[in-house]
Amino acid sequence: MPDTLDIQQVSAMLFAEKETVLALARCGALPGTKIGRSWVFLRSDVLEFLRNRIQVDTQLRRREVGNSSQPAGVALPQQPSRRRTKLPELPALPNAPRVS
Repeated sequence: MPDTLDIQQVSAMLFAEKETVLALARCGALPGTKIGRSWVFLRSDVLEFLRNRIQVDTQLRRREVGNSSQPAGVALPQQPSRRRTKLPELPALPNAPRVS
């Protein structure tokens, strides 16, 4: 395994779109450097970025659940009811001619 990675390799490693990796690199969240027209990343920096991101995201999820040691249940969206609702009765129009 090489110690340096390009954009395609980092995006494959992070399971992210190339544009996402570029945005993270440009804003400085993901350590890397641009040499000529190409971005270059160190494998160790990408792994450290991922570890830190996992730790932060995990802590946020734990706070949302209330620091419970038990796994939280997964709330699935409810399926819409398949029962038809009865249409309301419409009032008759006054002085409307009858169609025969």
